[in-house]
Amino acid sequence: MITALTPTGARPEAFAACVAQMAAQTVTARWVIVDDGPEPMPTPQIPGWEILHLRPEPCWQPGQNTLARNILHGLPYCSGRVAVIEDDDAYADWWLEACDHRLDLAELVGESHSLYINRLTGARRDMGNDRHASLCSTALRGRAIEALAECCRTGATGIDLRLWRHFGFAKRLWRPEPRGVTGIKSWPGRPGIGVGHRL
Repeated sequence: MITALTPTGARPEAFAACVAQMAAQTVTARWVIVDDGPEPMPTPQIPGWEILHLRPEPCWQPGQNTLARNILHGLPYCSGRVAVIEDDDAYADWWLEACDHRLDLAELVGESHSLYINRLTGARRDMGNDRHASLCSTALRGRAIEALAECCRTGATGIDLRLWRHFGFAKRLWRPEPRGVTGIKSWPGRPGIGVGHRL
C-alpha cells in the first residue's frame, strides 16, 4: 500500500478539495496528514484508508515556511512507498496507482513539465522542468526517502530541486497525457511558497 504524505495547515478550502481527490483514487492508501495550522482541519474519513492526522508544534504563523519541518515530522510515520500530496494541487484519480507502478522502475519518480493554473485569473504556465519533478508530483521509496529527509534537514528552500539533482540513485520522470497533477494557485488562506505561486 502506498502512503500519501500531505503537509498542510490553515487552508481549509484547498484541503477539502484535496480530500475529495484522494477519496476518488483508484487504489486505497495510507494517508499521513501533517497539519500545523492554528486550528485543526477535519480528519478525513475514506473507506479502506488508514488515515493519520498529526499536529506538530508550534503551529504555523504568517510569514513562516514550515514545509520542511512538516515533511520531517511526517516521514517517520511513512513506510515503503511514499507520494507527496500537496493540498493546493489537483490530482487525477489514477495518480497514486500510477506512482505505485512507476516506483517498480526507480526509487524516485515524478511528472515533468509542471502545469500551474491561477484559479482566479485562469492564467496558465508550463514550468518546462524536464530534469526534475515538482514536490507535489514526486513519489519515492528506499534511499530516496532518506534523501528527502536530508534535503529537509538543511532548512533550504527548493527541496524538489535538491532531491532530484544531488543524489545518485535511479530516477524516472514521465510526462503523461492527460496530466496527473496540476498546480492550482490563489487558494484562500495560507499562501503558497513555490515559484508557481508567482503566476
